[in-house]
Amino acid sequence: MTIQIEIDKDKLTYLFELGVLCAADFRCLTAESKQEVSKLCLTSCSKQLRAIPCSIPISLYKRAH
Repeated sequence: MTIQIEIDKDKLTYLFELGVLCAADFRCLTAESKQEVSKLCLTSCSKQLRAIPCSIPISLYKRAH
């Protein structure tokens, strides 16, 4: 059984950022919605990646290149 709902963009962003909802958990009913969800998802992911500190020492990085 599926439940069709409408959700505010800010609330969806909040749920993505909390990590409690993933774009793979649902499907968009319109192309416009799909495009907007993709943007929100990418923005959320980029924020999470920026929050993760790099643990590779610069000296190791320089030797490899």
